[in-house]
Formats: sequence, structure tokens, C-alpha cells
Amino acid sequence: MIKIVNVTKKDGQYWHDVYLNAFPEYERLPFSQLQQVANEQEAVRLAMIVDDDNPVGILLLVEISNQKAFVLYFAVDANIRGKGIGSRTITALKEEYPSGIVLESEIIGQQADNEAQRVKRYEFYQRNGVTDSGFLTKNMGGTFHLLRSTELISDIEYVKAISILGVEAEVEKLVE
Repeated sequence: MIKIVNVTKKDGQYWHDVYLNAFPEYERLPFSQLQQVANEQEAVRLAMIVDDDNPVGILLLVEISNQKAFVLYFAVDANIRGKGIGSRTITALKEEYPSGIVLESEIIGQQADNEAQRVKRYEFYQRNGVTDSGFLTKNMGGTFHLLRSTELISDIEYVKAISILGVEAEVEKLVE
């Protein structure tokens, strides 16, 4: 069973290793900054994904309320991907935050070097009920689709949550 637990000192190196492996440099905030903001801001959770007491991935969440959260970082350990852990984690997040989770997925359709990976990630979220909000966000040098699990969570709440991490984001509505 998937559980989301806060990182302890002994988990720090595992979290850091998965983080460095999973995210491109331009998307990463310094680990020391993440630790500091998690220590100073009650809303920020540096968390581990645990399955049967074994660490299987990482999360960085900003709790918007006790019912809603923004997920900045979500990664399953590269050594064990493809075993349903990501889908089970999304289910656990939606149960823990029933009024919604909001997260980013790299923009698709731009012929990026990693376009296939971006599409795969975007489709993974769609299959797991985290759908496109119709907004794009620009931050940390990238452009992302803003995805959410319910319409109860807004782009304004996302901007507030990401700013707690010291990241400025521009949000624009997609023209249909």
C-alpha cells in the first residue's frame, strides 16, 4: 500500500539522489533551499513515497489547505518504474487531498528533444484523472501545462502555492 510520509534526516540522501536523477537541472531548486523552506513553511512537505515500508519515490508538496495541494516534484525511483507506483501515488494524493491536486507537466507539441518523454508523462497524468486545466505556466525557464484533479482547485491557488517556494510563475489561458 502506498503511503506519503514526511522525509526524515535518514531519508534525505535517498530523496536527493532520486531528485537529481529525475529532474533536469533547469527545473531543480537547490536541495538545501527545499529543505529550508520545508522547515520554515508548515504548508511545504518534503515527502517520500513508501510502498510496504520501502521508499519508492519522492514528492514536494505545498498544501493549499488540508484538502488541496500543489505538487512541484513527483518522481518514482528510476530503478522501479513501470510497476504502477506512479498511478497508485496519484490515487493516494487524490484521497489525501480530495478537493484537488494541481501540478505541472512540460509543454508538449514543441518538438523538444525529449518530446516522447513529455507526451508519455502528460498522457500518464490524463489516464490517472489529472487533466489539463487549459492554462500554461512559465517558471524556472520552462513552460508547463497546468494539470489538476478537480475544478475545485484554481490557477490562482497554484500561483500562491508556488510563490511559497520562492518561484515566480506566469500563467496564461490557452486560446482554443
